[in-house]
Amino acid sequence: MKLFFIPFSGGNAYSYSEFEKYLPEEIEFINLELPGRGKRIAEDLLTNIDDMTEDLFGIIEPEIKGNYALFGHSLGALLCFTLCRYIAMKKANPPKYLFVSGQTAPCLIKPDKRYSLPDDKFIEMLRQMEGTPEELLSDQGFVQFFLPIVKMDFQAIANYKHVPTKPFNVPIAVLLGNLENISNEDAANWQIETNEEITIHRFDGGHFFIFNKTEEICRLISDKIF
Repeated sequence: MKLFFIPFSGGNAYSYSEFEKYLPEEIEFINLELPGRGKRIAEDLLTNIDDMTEDLFGIIEPEIKGNYALFGHSLGALLCFTLCRYIAMKKANPPKYLFVSGQTAPCLIKPDKRYSLPDDKFIEMLRQMEGTPEELLSDQGFVQFFLPIVKMDFQAIANYKHVPTKPFNVPIAVLLGNLENISNEDAANWQIETNEEITIHRFDGGHFFIFNKTEEICRLISDKIF
């Protein structure tokens, strides 16, 4: 079983590296990289979800002949969904499971102009989300490099427009932090995207609960896959 990890806003192929420690050997851990960061730093950043989706499909297409699943947090969760739709459209082998973390149902995503905040206010927002270490947010060199990437990712989500289509046949596990501003009722709307079961799982913490609950999340993944 291959498990593809799709990064969150500003993330790269190392963002989920801690997960590999807690996954069983039967699961092949594969981190995906979007353009403009990490090993693909020389490539232009992508500005919309459709282009990101096509890019990711081009990467995984040779690798999805057998059993696999997709995991994504925040932006990565939305891309899990759009990628699963794209795979269905291409009539390619579908994933066995989707793990979508820290994201409301796609049909409820609303325009969000936070990407246009002045840099200081945007940095303060990131600080409150607790997903980026303080020492990095205080490093001007890092901020100058990182801010355009994460702002572009936020803009891609803000410009996403949900179009209802035929549900796919892939079960979905929705993972949320207890302190996130996403209700179980909103999360339940993921059900309209699949004919299979969705389950909602709450973990202690805010939006980036995944960093404090990695071992628990990996147990959940293993239980669902096997």
